[in-house]
Amino acid sequence: GDNSGGWMMAEQEGYRPLEAPAFPPAPAEAEAEPARGARSCSDSMPRSLAAVVAVAATLSVSFVCYSVLCAALLGEPLRALPESAPAAHNASTPATDGDALLVFATADWGGVSVWPYVTPAQLAVRTAMAGVARASRSRVKRILALGDNFYSIGVRSVTDARFKSTFEDVYVTGYPELSEPDMWRVVAGNHDYLATGNVSAQIAYSAHSRTWHFPSEYYTFAEAVPAGGRVQFVMTDSVLLSAGTEWGFGGEADIRRGEAHWRWLNETLAASTAEYLIVAGHYPVWSVGSHGPSARLVERLRPMLAQYAVTAYFFGHDHCAQAFRDGSVDHHGVGGAHLLNFGRPNMRAVPDGTLAFHYGGAVWPANVYQGAFATAAFRPRAMTVTHYDSDGRMLATMSRPPRSHVGVAVADNFA
Repeated sequence: GDNSGGWMMAEQEGYRPLEAPAFPPAPAEAEAEPARGARSCSDSMPRSLAAVVAVAATLSVSFVCYSVLCAALLGEPLRALPESAPAAHNASTPATDGDALLVFATADWGGVSVWPYVTPAQLAVRTAMAGVARASRSRVKRILALGDNFYSIGVRSVTDARFKSTFEDVYVTGYPELSEPDMWRVVAGNHDYLATGNVSAQIAYSAHSRTWHFPSEYYTFAEAVPAGGRVQFVMTDSVLLSAGTEWGFGGEADIRRGEAHWRWLNETLAASTAEYLIVAGHYPVWSVGSHGPSARLVERLRPMLAQYAVTAYFFGHDHCAQAFRDGSVDHHGVGGAHLLNFGRPNMRAVPDGTLAFHYGGAVWPANVYQGAFATAAFRPRAMTVTHYDSDGRMLATMSRPPRSHVGVAVADNFA
């Protein structure tokens, strides 16, 4: 069974599992006995209409219960939550050596579309991230924010209130360690496109925030490792890369834009001379979660990652923490920023022996309290990725050497 919340580990080179945290069992569902003489909806209306009414009633009750749950947990205002990280963070997040470039990775962090516009898990992940940041002595920090930034349909304009309620109030106000200039390096997920069919408002918000950096649908940037070496980050729009499939848009113009993105990605990876080359996007190549692998990315991105000696691919979409060792490339799923889903329904859809780690959650509503994120620490000799839960406990670590160790000609200077 998966009574540890979907914990899985495999001994592989460069992978170090840690003790799995214990979670209470999922609450049993009570069986309700219908009252005698009671009439069902189907007695007085068509079954299809009864089904619609039942779904609407369930959603309404769920939203009310969720708001009451959050009100009880969060109180007013949201900033009344403790500003300091719990003691557990200090116990499990040792200070990073000063020679490291420390980068956070988080995805599917976009709260909810009803008040209070955040989840308890999202706030817990935020506090755990702040604890890790405070414990670190690294000189540069970035946060890779990998899509589904605003549930459930994105934002409609640059003045949308969700920028404040789901981003600024959560990660910026009172958290200087998470809100340095241009710290958040953002890409879009599928939910971000739903309101308007584009993400222009999120891109435009870069001019309104000192922390939010989303210059275009896809882009690249580089950071120096303090003790020597460079890291290149290639930020992709996997919705655009999936144009023409069920995971993307199907119009001819969208397909042309998607192909332009593929050409840019191939040229960017081919030209890289960085010691570490990181690709990031929303959709997975491999995933054992409910969405499973992306057929388009398996077909086209996976060969590129291997051909150009990419160090790792970071992604979201499925709401869990997971990691794969696929030949010379590691894949890290960080989609657990606002809740965790239970189980591994697509375990058979990934290649045997590639899954190194998986961490899911309990069933609803317990899963809205549990989240996850990851860090990547870059040093001259290795990149080490550490997965954390929302209590700040380390779940697993995986390491990769620099690309020079696999025969890539590297240089300190590149665009």
